Amino acid sequence: MALTASFASLCGAAIFLISCAGLGYWILKAARLEFESALEQLLCCAAAGVIAYETAVAILEFVVSPRLAVFLVLAVLLVIGALGFSGVIEILTGLLRRIRGGSRHEHLLAATTCLVVLFTGLAAMAPLTGSDALHYHFTSQLLVLRDGFVPHFSLLHSFFTGQGHLLILTGLALHSEKLSLALIFLGGVLAAAAGACLARQWLSREWAWLCALSFLLTPVVFWQVSTAGAPDIWMAFFATTGVLVVARARKENRLAITMLAGALAGALAGAKYTGCFFAAALLLAFLAEARSLRRLGLFFSAALAVGIWPYARNALWSHDPVFPFLLNWFAPGKMNSFTMASVLADTGASAPRSIIQVFLFPLFAAVDHAHAGFWQFFGPLPLAFVLLIVLVWRNTALWRVASIVWLASSMLIWVSSGMLRFLLPVFPVALAVAFAGAALLDRSDWRIARAVSLASIAALLVLCMGGVLLYGRSAVAASIGLLSREDYLKQRAPDYGRVSFINETLAGQGSDAKTLVFLQHLYYLRVPFVSGNPDHNWNIDPQRYASAEAWNALFQAENIRWVVRAPDYPQAVAAPLQQLESEGRLVPVARADVSNFDGMRLSGARKTAPVVILRVRE
Repeated sequence: MALTASFASLCGAAIFLISCAGLGYWILKAARLEFESALEQLLCCAAAGVIAYETAVAILEFVVSPRLAVFLVLAVLLVIGALGFSGVIEILTGLLRRIRGGSRHEHLLAATTCLVVLFTGLAAMAPLTGSDALHYHFTSQLLVLRDGFVPHFSLLHSFFTGQGHLLILTGLALHSEKLSLALIFLGGVLAAAAGACLARQWLSREWAWLCALSFLLTPVVFWQVSTAGAPDIWMAFFATTGVLVVARARKENRLAITMLAGALAGALAGAKYTGCFFAAALLLAFLAEARSLRRLGLFFSAALAVGIWPYARNALWSHDPVFPFLLNWFAPGKMNSFTMASVLADTGASAPRSIIQVFLFPLFAAVDHAHAGFWQFFGPLPLAFVLLIVLVWRNTALWRVASIVWLASSMLIWVSSGMLRFLLPVFPVALAVAFAGAALLDRSDWRIARAVSLASIAALLVLCMGGVLLYGRSAVAASIGLLSREDYLKQRAPDYGRVSFINETLAGQGSDAKTLVFLQHLYYLRVPFVSGNPDHNWNIDPQRYASAEAWNALFQAENIRWVVRAPDYPQAVAAPLQQLESEGRLVPVARADVSNFDGMRLSGARKTAPVVILRVRE
């Protein structure tokens, strides 16, 4: 049953992608935009279709219910996408013919890549366990479907969601968490294909396959594509495809190229706040190539039309388009300094940065020890081949655009945040450039250096393959039914034991009454809840909620009947809540000792702590 559901979701995602590519094929054909490379044409068709879908849903959310918006746009997508279906199939058939006619090395690399894609796809079909996904990526979309298109200040990070989250909304609107995960997985496959397409502009097909395989086996990529549950990987696809399109700007002075490049920049900006930096880098590269303010205006207009909607939503709800980072300018009276400091610390914006990071950061080598983990390991290839990259660099449009987008966005991310994982969107570009440097040795007399280079790449791939198999084995077991959903979630999902106890205890206790919780991972909560953690709830300012009476007023205003302590209250607000307990205004009604992770999940360490459910005494 689990295996059938997994393959059904992957097939559903494939149908969605083919429909988007069909829509994009129709759009680009109408614009008379032609491509020399079949793969580049397919990527641009897919990008245009997905962008059109996300933009349409984002706009409709303002006027109809989110679920209806998804249904309407999906219906139109399937109808119009059918118009370009034959063209998409023709492109795919041509690509398969080229692969069949390739060398043995290409066949081996293609087969290995397909196996990695299959394994990753199965891992992606496991029940959701990603920490940020459980906190807000998926939770925010569930709340949108439950409450409608309204702000949720109690889940601050819901304001950080962008148009990529509409793919999550699509799956959840169809009552399929697996479909949402499959759509995220597709973004990773397309990003790998875009990186291979970029590498193919400089290298043989064998090297292009090697680039795609290296990308998929990189730990941070596998994590993002499989178990993270975050749509950020789609930014890597848009950014890399943007490089390919912008590189044509000088050669082809056409409206279609300008608008497509602008739409890709808009998709980046609309994905999340940091996407604006990649969009700015793409704009800078376009200006350097097009050298026309008129075309730049058209580029910016297309980007604005595509990517403005999350910012318009935030401005409507909070008066700050990038809430809460500019709230001091737009609405200083609504500022919450405590929660703001927590957000800055979480995003890395308040962390000190050293001079050495200026050089290591663009090469994906500046590891942040304060946030060290699986999600930071990009591998050593860009750093290892940096000197060869300098030697192989040429003053051509593609090299210029790739360099500008890679380096400019890296510097913008470094200045604003300094968190290495935010560089994921340009990793396919950097990897393609790194392999172009490594391939230079094939054309040189440096036999020892060439042997060492190939041996190093092979060793890295074998190491990453082992890591992927080790990390993803339990997820694959869960997705094909060898491990039950419940057992997998107990093993892998943080806070799942606590959430299960809350659901079991409060089920049927009144549909209108809410539960105040201080947990971070909220997705599996099946009772109406309000987050009381001042790190996550913009309305909970510890200075305003320093008294027991303030909390009692909150209980009345929000219809909160239950409060969960697991095991302690946040220190910033503990005193008044403990006072309510001591005065008997919070009465314990249920208690259980629940096992949960102790620190990072990768360590596997667990501890048992009490979860106490208290009733608000009226």
